[in-house]
Amino acid sequence: MKKSQDNSNYVEKNKIYYMDCIKLLNKLKEQNIEVDLIITDPPYNISRKNNFKTIGRSGIDFGEWDKDFNQLSWLDGISNVLSKNGSILIFNDWKNMGIISRKLEFEGFEIKDLIRWIKPAPMPRNTNRRYVTDFEFILWATKKGAKWTFNKEKNKYYLKPEFICSPPGTTRIHPTEKPEKLIEDLINIHSNKGDLILDLFSGSGVISVTADKLDRYFIACEKNKAYYEESIKRLKKNYPKPAFNHLGNKWRMINELIGNFPKKNIDNFVEPFAGSAIVTSSYKSAKKYWLNDSDNFLSSLLEYLLNNDWNIILNNTKKIIKKYNLPVKEFRKYNTEYYALRNSFNKSKKIEELFVLVLYGFNQQIRFNSKNEFNIPVGKFCWNNYQEKKIKKFVENCKDKKIETTSKDFYDFVLWATNNLCSDKTLFYFDPPYLLSNATYNSSWTNNCEDKLIKCLKILLDKNYKWCLSNVIESKGKTNDLLIKLINENKDKIKWKCISDINYKNSNYQRTSKSKEDIEILIWGNYE
Repeated sequence: MKKSQDNSNYVEKNKIYYMDCIKLLNKLKEQNIEVDLIITDPPYNISRKNNFKTIGRSGIDFGEWDKDFNQLSWLDGISNVLSKNGSILIFNDWKNMGIISRKLEFEGFEIKDLIRWIKPAPMPRNTNRRYVTDFEFILWATKKGAKWTFNKEKNKYYLKPEFICSPPGTTRIHPTEKPEKLIEDLINIHSNKGDLILDLFSGSGVISVTADKLDRYFIACEKNKAYYEESIKRLKKNYPKPAFNHLGNKWRMINELIGNFPKKNIDNFVEPFAGSAIVTSSYKSAKKYWLNDSDNFLSSLLEYLLNNDWNIILNNTKKIIKKYNLPVKEFRKYNTEYYALRNSFNKSKKIEELFVLVLYGFNQQIRFNSKNEFNIPVGKFCWNNYQEKKIKKFVENCKDKKIETTSKDFYDFVLWATNNLCSDKTLFYFDPPYLLSNATYNSSWTNNCEDKLIKCLKILLDKNYKWCLSNVIESKGKTNDLLIKLINENKDKIKWKCISDINYKNSNYQRTSKSKEDIEILIWGNYE
């Protein structure tokens, strides 16, 4: 595949970058990207050697990153990346607040307030000779003339500029990590759902993770590799894993995928290929969700998971595991009890038995023979606390969502949706079997199926429905010419990019037969 234009410098939403903040700021300025809120926690330059062991505290030395940091250079031209009605919130030591305030005023900002973070359990100090410091400061500023966001709760007459919150415990990633509750309050007050938040000193990633939980976009950077890697892991944990590992599920790239979806003005989220429903479980922005899969048993299984309390599902699962003496905690190579359960399900067709069969089945596949009998052999699986927590989180993530499940041919389902759901507030996400893939679960997907898919996408383009598609466009020298043609014929309405950290400019698709790598992409239509 030939790059149409190198996109290695293109800044994407919902991503923490491993780079210096000045470099990221320059990229944002070059690409004219504006954010709605900057909330960040730069080094304070307070690290020093002390000997406070007698009062239960060692020296304050966070590392070289907190020494000789230039408090002002990163603020050069900062107004260029903040929207006209945006806010900037900067954590820092009180000794630095004066020079930071003057710098912001030079950059065209007005200082609105000095917010106090009050700690119920401050760090120990020599109480006979010093006050015990139980607070940190956050500077709030806006551009001159801004109509800034300030979401005060209606039942409160006013808000004091202070937040009482304990610091994170011993499980913190970063020595100066801020509590998630504090960050949550600040984000809720100073931004709205769907806004874009910038953090230039990511550290533990708490600002990015909290922004994501609150249905905001984020862009962040961290130049310390260890903290960067830990923050990426933390961000991944923010999303539920599938209750069962349906082959081809999108959990491994869910953050990048959700970051590509619109977060405002979406009433209906529609999945014609529901799979494990991990995308519906992770996407928060819609008012109602419509799941479809042509496999009746898969649709019934999803309905079981989405319409029951997790306690009921786990109790049912444990009873079946105990009844059939299925492996718990340790895998058994010869698990003949599994086949007794399989025989029972093929007679009863109880959906709770199907769920356990899928969990213990080979690759957790769902497959039935011509006699409508489940015929997947036993796989490598054992029930444990990890599996229990995974199912609980998946079900909990869906419990407050309005979700409808159906089982139709995907083409018929799309036609039904276009006749019943308004175009301006509906988003379709397609994750069909990949035409170029050799995986067994894709074996029934033919050129005719791909042609029907293209027809669906054209209908949505013509009727101005927003849609996004995951697919492989090139694999082992083969190309998906139907998708390539669709992209090239609709350049004004369709954008695309490579996923999994392989980035190309969202423009014309070009290819070369010399490429042997798998190129997985997102394609989307009728939205930016």
